[in-house]
Amino acid sequence: MDNKKQTLISKNVIRIDDEYWHYYIRFSKKRPVITGKYLFFSESKEELERIAIEELENGGFFHAKINTDKHKKGNEYVLCLYYSDDSRKFELADKYKGNKKIKYRYWKSDEDTLKGKYSEKFLGKLSPKERKEWTRQKI
Repeated sequence: MDNKKQTLISKNVIRIDDEYWHYYIRFSKKRPVITGKYLFFSESKEELERIAIEELENGGFFHAKINTDKHKKGNEYVLCLYYSDDSRKFELADKYKGNKKIKYRYWKSDEDTLKGKYSEKFLGKLSPKERKEWTRQKI
């Protein structure tokens, strides 16, 4: 991993940083099949990191990422908590419903990401050039 800093941040989780993302990976011999992600938004990167570490250490998740300061759109950061399916969307909604620091947006499939499908709220924060790039199909 060229020019990427790797840091142990908890007992079983490492963080790998590059220009765009902070990647969080749980040490495991399992190779989970990832088909999408649960999305959390917040102005507090620290709160999103706390959630990522909690879910990777104790919640059965293996991968997550949070955008860097340099590459956030608007005032919010996004936590992508990767999983095999959307079966945990209500469990996570219930778990974090009282957390006023975050906005939980449920599940987004990798297929939708590759097709350039994003919410109007997100796309509204982009310039026309950025919007065109983000919404182009990648498959």
